[in-house]
Amino acid sequence: MNNEIGVSLREFAKGRTQQQIAGIFGVSQGAVAQMLASSRDIRVIAQDDGSFDAVDIRPIGRRSSRKAA
Repeated sequence: MNNEIGVSLREFAKGRTQQQIAGIFGVSQGAVAQMLASSRDIRVIAQDDGSFDAVDIRPIGRRSSRKAA
């Protein structure tokens, strides 16, 4: 299995502002700040047409469940 899917969001962010990244992905600057501050494994994949896609890599079965109140 290929363990390397794109580059990490943190690596992609080097040399770019949060506003620039937000424009690339069509999200708010605040969303970018939250993604960068989180421990999520977000990967950026360059497309042939020069655009970028971002994916959140999460293992199956590791979702934390909420306890009923």
